[in-house]
Amino acid sequence: MKKFVYIIASFLIVAFLLIQIELRHQKDLQQISRLTQLNEALLAENEQLEAENEMYWHNEVLLRMMIDSRDEEIEQLTKEIEHIKAQQTKEPEAQKTNRFADRPRYNLTDAERNLVERVVMAESGGESYQGQMLVCQCILNACEIDDIRPAQVIKQYAYAKSRPEPSENVKRAVTAVFDEGERVTGEPIVYFYAPALTTSEFHESQEFVLTEGGHKFFCAR
Repeated sequence: MKKFVYIIASFLIVAFLLIQIELRHQKDLQQISRLTQLNEALLAENEQLEAENEMYWHNEVLLRMMIDSRDEEIEQLTKEIEHIKAQQTKEPEAQKTNRFADRPRYNLTDAERNLVERVVMAESGGESYQGQMLVCQCILNACEIDDIRPAQVIKQYAYAKSRPEPSENVKRAVTAVFDEGERVTGEPIVYFYAPALTTSEFHESQEFVLTEGGHKFFCAR
C-alpha cells in the first residue's frame, strides 16, 4: 500500500513539475512574442526615420542646387544688364561724332533733299524703315564712291523715274542716313533690286550683302 501511495505521489510531483515547466514555457513564449513585436516596431520606426533623414538631405541638396542655379542666373542677368547699360551709354564713334558735329554727314541742298526723298519713296515707300534707310545708303555710298552728287547718282544708277510725295518715314530715313550718318549695314552697298518683280544677272553678279523686305542689296564687285 505504501508503495502505491509513493508511486501516486511521485506521479503527482512529476505532473506538477511538467505543468510548471509548460506554464513557464508559455510565459517565455509570450515574452518572446512581445519582445519580437516591440523589436519590429522599433525597426519600422528606425526605417521611417532613415527615410525621413534621406528625404531631408535630398531636399537640402535640391534646395542648394536651386539656390546655386538662381545665383548663376542673377549673376548672368546682372552682367547682361551692365552690358546693356554700357551699350546705351556708349554710342558708336562714327554715329556719335556725326550726331554732335557742326555739320551733317553729307550736305544736301534743299532741292537735293527733296529729290532724294521722292526717289527713296518711289523705290521703297512700301518697305520697312530699315529698307528705306538701305536705299538711302545706296545713294549716299554712290555719291561718295563715285564723287558725284545725288542727281547724278539717280540718273547713272537708273533709279525710278516717278517722284511721289515722300512719307514721314522716308523723310526720317533720309535725315538719319544723310544728316546723322546712321547705317543699317557697314558694307558699302550701291545696288539693289526686287527679285519678285524682275530678274537681274547684273545685280546677281555683284557682291551680295543682305535682303530686306522685297529688296536684295549688293556691293560693287
